[in-house]
Amino acid sequence: MRNLFNWLNWPSFWFGAITATVIWWVLALLRPTFRQMLDSLREQQRERALQGNADQETAYRKIVFRQTQSAHLAASLFALDEIAMETRLLAPPSYADPGAPHPHIEITEQAIPYLPDYPEIATLYKDQTLTIPEALSGGVNLILVGQPGMGKTTALAHLASQIVNRRPEVQSLHEKIPFFIHVADLNLPLKDPKKATDFLNPIVDKLLEVSGVLTAGKLPGFVEYAFQSGRALLLLDGVDELTPNGVQEVTAYLRVILRQFPRARVITTGAPEHVGGLLSLGFVPLSIMPWNRQQQRTFLQTWTMLWQKYVAPEAWAQAFLTPIDPILLNRWLLEGNTGLTPLELTLKVWAAYAGDVRGARPVDAIEAHLRRLLPPQAPIEALYAIGAQASLNALPLFESGRAKDWTKSFEPAPSAPSEMPETTAEPVSAETAAAPGGAGLLGGKSASKKNAAPPRPASLVSQMTVSGILAAHGGSLVRFAHPVYLGFLAGKALSPAQAEPILNQPPWLGRTTTLRYLAAFGDVSALTNALLTTEDHILLRPRLTAARLLRDAPPKAPWRSAVIASLIQILQNEDHPAGLRAQVIAALALSGEPNIGALFRQLMLSPSNELRRLAALGAGVVHDSKSVEALIQVLNTSAGVARQAACLALVEIGTPEALEAIATALLNGDEELRIAAAEALANNPVEGYETLKDGVTSQDILVRRAIVYGLARVREDWARDLLSKIPTQDEQWVVRNAAVEILEALQHPNPRVPQRELPPEQMPWLIEFAGKYGMGVIPGEPATDLFLLALKDDNPDYRRAALHYLRHTPTENVLAALYPHLYGEDPEMREGVFQVLREMAMSGVRLPAPQKFGLG
Repeated sequence: MRNLFNWLNWPSFWFGAITATVIWWVLALLRPTFRQMLDSLREQQRERALQGNADQETAYRKIVFRQTQSAHLAASLFALDEIAMETRLLAPPSYADPGAPHPHIEITEQAIPYLPDYPEIATLYKDQTLTIPEALSGGVNLILVGQPGMGKTTALAHLASQIVNRRPEVQSLHEKIPFFIHVADLNLPLKDPKKATDFLNPIVDKLLEVSGVLTAGKLPGFVEYAFQSGRALLLLDGVDELTPNGVQEVTAYLRVILRQFPRARVITTGAPEHVGGLLSLGFVPLSIMPWNRQQQRTFLQTWTMLWQKYVAPEAWAQAFLTPIDPILLNRWLLEGNTGLTPLELTLKVWAAYAGDVRGARPVDAIEAHLRRLLPPQAPIEALYAIGAQASLNALPLFESGRAKDWTKSFEPAPSAPSEMPETTAEPVSAETAAAPGGAGLLGGKSASKKNAAPPRPASLVSQMTVSGILAAHGGSLVRFAHPVYLGFLAGKALSPAQAEPILNQPPWLGRTTTLRYLAAFGDVSALTNALLTTEDHILLRPRLTAARLLRDAPPKAPWRSAVIASLIQILQNEDHPAGLRAQVIAALALSGEPNIGALFRQLMLSPSNELRRLAALGAGVVHDSKSVEALIQVLNTSAGVARQAACLALVEIGTPEALEAIATALLNGDEELRIAAAEALANNPVEGYETLKDGVTSQDILVRRAIVYGLARVREDWARDLLSKIPTQDEQWVVRNAAVEILEALQHPNPRVPQRELPPEQMPWLIEFAGKYGMGVIPGEPATDLFLLALKDDNPDYRRAALHYLRHTPTENVLAALYPHLYGEDPEMREGVFQVLREMAMSGVRLPAPQKFGLG
């Protein structure tokens, strides 16, 4: 041992030990840095790998373009981009945090209750709308909501096409990569996903079906790149067709997608009846607007041009179609379209041009279309059977084998079944689909050789899939190509007695559409009686469902009077909020009831200012010229929103007497009435625009000031030019200030664009409010108690803000705090609470009776 110690070089030993200690100490200090460097290198390597997939983007955009051009009703005739109209969404009510400036609220937002279930009213009165890019600009994900036939699928497909073609209308979305897919192609729920990217596999699988350029090896990486980089825009179609259970499966899927790829954006579709848990994920439901009269005219002109370009020159068209004068035909087609969906108008026009009109009702155009698509030799009863069974069993999607069982009795008996393989049906050509007589017009003869042994014909289900009545998806799933087909066929096939079990189904689109078409074809007295006596204390949804049956039902249906009487009871009950009663007005105005104008005239004599307002709006919708005198009386005897509604109705009716009354209000009314008259004139592109232009130089200061607000509602360059000159050219400061305020408001973010909600700890107003009570906002913790406290505050801005955030917290404590406002004296809070409860119900929340909270 002594020799060992003698052998050691002690200076070297201690130097080495100290050096090693220092090195390890430095390494320990640098270990986090090294780890960060390694992570950074891995991330850079991943980014380079993902970026390499971006090279496939050009080819992918071409695939999307091809995919979208057939995703519309008239795909057998025209490409989507040739015929598509711009999609507009009903702007939700204005919202601004407490303390933010309050801009001027336009006449339509004040006079018309927010009616997402009846956007026809907002379309007629030209309420403010949003494009899809505008609606996305606030950072939210969207649900496009609407009745079947409103154009939800077309809206998604057209948006995808615009993005991949970098159209200027979607400039803010140019860098997005759209993925347009039907929910049936997701095959939910997924089978045992192992990792996050497994949730992208259904999208990859669908793209592989339509891809002719990208290889299977490159496609998964490209899809992952799009979602990881935040460039993905998932356009998920068909969710509106599902039952509540199906919507919940979609919600679970999207929850994982948004958690794993938080920068991805999603737009999906929803039914007014039910959107499940999508609202809890931060989705915002916005209603698709029906086409206004100008859009209908533009569509008709476009259809005429394309028909003459593509269809009329065809030999079959010259042989089978009677020559028509498109000017005279279009003049007829433009009449009587109030309340029609884009689908119904398209089918009405198609039937007129194809010469197979079956009647004047929308249901006649639907039947003409289905018969036009019906394969040769296929009995229409087979279609009825599929529609009836899908409706009775609440099956928006069903196995093709099951559909074949439903139609088995309608299959033709083969002449030699043992030797004949099933053939694949030939696709229906554009000219065949367009022609009267349907798919069998040109003979429907087999293309097989004369001496060949006859093959076993394709099944009826296969033929209907090829013809476009049914749509096939992976895993042998089949659905109706449009939910209107399902409801129409079920309504045609079932007797009201056979359909009674449908009333017990959960809320879904198939239930609603089947009831509508049952009412069109049979006596549904028993069904409507059941709806009218079903309790729904807050939203009265069964009675409003019965109201929707009026439009398509025969005028002398025995149950109509009972439904209308029930609706009038709702109108006359002052305890009901304006939003609920306005739905009744909309249903009555669109019901087709011939004497409904007389009802509105009678209601305008009511002492209730609210009822006069709603009746005035109804009179304008039906263009009841006999209501002009009553509307003038409303102008002279009412206040606030009732006068505004009367102004809108008078301009919409547009007779000389009605416009003269508006001119009188503009020239001689008080300041509020003058502004209402000027804003209403913005709805009339002829006399209204001329009056606004002339009013800029009026000698009356109050007229010129009112004209400023009217010009602000005209979304045209000439109006903006006139507004921009007023601050420097008008002599009176009250006029100049009004123009300056309007122009400044136009430069600020639109308060009607939905915004992504901040967590409570990042809300300045809530932090300030909590400070008033010596409280704090804890990060990561719910602030429900603070919002409930704000709901009781004297400041209306705090109450509105609290209501805005409580709509996602449907607990019993929150409902107990909301219900008293529904019966309170503050009309703004009543309306706000009603809309919050309506959204909660769309999510599947069961609203208790008011008696539970000692109300009602």
